[in-house]
Amino acid sequence: MTPRRAAELTVQPSPNRAPEARRPMSVPDATVVVAACDTMPHLTACLDSLVGRTPAPGRLEAVASADRGPDVVEPGQVGVNGRVLSDEPFTPEACPHAGRVSVLADYDCCVLALREDLGNATERAGVLDRLRGIAALQQVAVELVGVGEELDDIRARGFAWDVPRLLQDGFLLLDDGLQRRVCEEVGRMIERFGARTVYHRLPVAARVRLELAAAARPEALRDQIRYEAAHGEPPVVADGRRRYAGYPAFRDARLGLPDGLFLLGEEPLVEAVLPLNPAQRLWRGVVPERLRRGLRRSPVWRRLANSVNGGRG
Repeated sequence: MTPRRAAELTVQPSPNRAPEARRPMSVPDATVVVAACDTMPHLTACLDSLVGRTPAPGRLEAVASADRGPDVVEPGQVGVNGRVLSDEPFTPEACPHAGRVSVLADYDCCVLALREDLGNATERAGVLDRLRGIAALQQVAVELVGVGEELDDIRARGFAWDVPRLLQDGFLLLDDGLQRRVCEEVGRMIERFGARTVYHRLPVAARVRLELAAAARPEALRDQIRYEAAHGEPPVVADGRRRYAGYPAFRDARLGLPDGLFLLGEEPLVEAVLPLNPAQRLWRGVVPERLRRGLRRSPVWRRLANSVNGGRG
């Protein structure tokens, strides 16, 4: 990144810099949030690209989360907001504070660039690290969003996708000890963040995997994962008006999982309509509908009709 182009971008200087390196800035028209973690030299290329798109000095602010960002950005070029956060909690924390969020949709705005070590921080992170990252994201949501529909949306996203995806084929490759640690961590997250309050918004397969982990039953969780891989959707089990996903764990006495975990849906209750008796058919055949509607407006008639035929006069 050349000094000439970098000077066109006015951003908040890093608090790690000496006071003389700081300079006042006007309120920008837009802020670009860059969630980065140990990504040099890609961070430099990203900021260089932002500078090239800047309409005029002072109109664009770049806020980055980086492990070593302040050490690689020179004074007078691009400043980095001093808060150092991991990738996952950084963006959710920025969004609730934003007055307006714009998403570029006319071209790809998220590109996974593999580093020289053939992976990025997310791809190479271990399963426990990823669970801690998901927990950090949920904690940010609890602190900033508060109880309500928005928090439930974030909970549902985390426990419908982020956590269950760690309880799929990759789980089978872990050793027994690590599998148990994963189950323990998942169980703590379910309790800590009230995941069960949004279970009704989760796919049945996700609910079952989460509860098998929370029950510290890695062997049953392995069976569930293998069944899904081999059979896909389970058979539907009908019980009255309710329909359940017939996974092997359904009503397994050894596991004791509640039926509600497997519930697919419930048919609406339809009240049976009794056929008309001969007197009712005669009444409706002889008395015009308009006259019958007028009689039904009379309280005396309604009481009489209810006593005789349940209000179907």
